[in-house]
Amino acid sequence: IGEEVLRVENLSHEKYFKDVNFTVHAGEVLGVSGLMGAGRTEIMHAIFGNMPTTSGKLFIDGKEVSIKNPRQAIAAGIGFITEDRKTEGLLLEKSISENIEICNLGKVSKSGVLDAKKRAEIVKRGIEEFRIRCFGPHHECHNLSGGNQQKVVLAKWIYTDPKILILDEPTRGVDIGAKKEIYSVINDMAARGVAVIMVSSELPEVLGMSDRIMVVHEGHVTGIIDGKTADQAKVMTLATGGSLV
Repeated sequence: IGEEVLRVENLSHEKYFKDVNFTVHAGEVLGVSGLMGAGRTEIMHAIFGNMPTTSGKLFIDGKEVSIKNPRQAIAAGIGFITEDRKTEGLLLEKSISENIEICNLGKVSKSGVLDAKKRAEIVKRGIEEFRIRCFGPHHECHNLSGGNQQKVVLAKWIYTDPKILILDEPTRGVDIGAKKEIYSVINDMAARGVAVIMVSSELPEVLGMSDRIMVVHEGHVTGIIDGKTADQAKVMTLATGGSLV
């Protein structure tokens, strides 16, 4: 685990969360836990510029940044894999190729003109690296299994080379084999120095994958635990508003 990449200071929303403070470092997986409706997802949307805030500051690599929309978040090096891939993560009626390209237009075009060779290369790489089971790059995403749809979402964002990758419920609705592959991708991103934030409702997943665990209760961060000493009892105590002191 390396230097601090993201610092969040006193981030607040009038309804969903208040005075949220945490940091994430290069090569770290920060798990985010809490009960449904605790405000976990809303905090992530705010960091990505997809939800207005009433106060707070964001720092990337020690410099304060202003992020008011997802375009600015992407430019700052943030990738966001949302919890609902069918309505927010994918263009379901479009092909694997079109979905992977959409976040990587700068890499597959020149002077506003798409480069067929570069398009084919990045999509072929995505299908092979993520082991997407399909009939080829023009396979429409609505005809893929849940696990393979999620792999397309991962490929789309990971090829943007983010400094910070937010994953909200990354293994929801996928089978055990796809889960294992997604965990490998997350570990690989951390090994490459990406600061990973993983929101999950599955406690074993959070405990097994996280270097530290941030617990949210009713819009407040109730504690941040070292992954090596965390257990279900500690996380649930904080998730229900209790204290470990």
